[in-house]
Amino acid sequence: MHLHVIGTDGCFYGNGSFKTCPTPNPRDLEGLFRYEVFKMLKSEGKINDLVIESMMNWRHSGFNVYCGNAIWPHNEDGLENLARYIIRASFSQERMTYIPGDESANGAAKVIYDSKDGKTSKTFDALDWLARLVTYNPNKILHHL
Repeated sequence: MHLHVIGTDGCFYGNGSFKTCPTPNPRDLEGLFRYEVFKMLKSEGKINDLVIESMMNWRHSGFNVYCGNAIWPHNEDGLENLARYIIRASFSQERMTYIPGDESANGAAKVIYDSKDGKTSKTFDALDWLARLVTYNPNKILHHL
């Protein structure tokens, strides 16, 4: 599973002061992330307990969490690198349309992804779309749309 998240390391108080939080333990976050993904996939009937048990015994879980160093407001190079990273998306959200389950014919949430030229599109069950994203290979999946 591959997911990138950029998050705050604290919160602002009503008086404008900012309080940083302790850096989370990546192993704790990895376990929680894996648990929630397995729970979601199981509830949707995509996997069962046997598959989960098998995957839990893999040497490498397929899940990884990395907590990098904080980027402070005065770190211009760090902020510039972060901005470059943010605009370099692996897929175009503008070409993606989400259809909630209660609006689709069979009750399953869908994702419609349009080609770059807008002439073709492909419809995925939402969980299949998620599976494709987490195993994303730009030369095989979306560039052919």
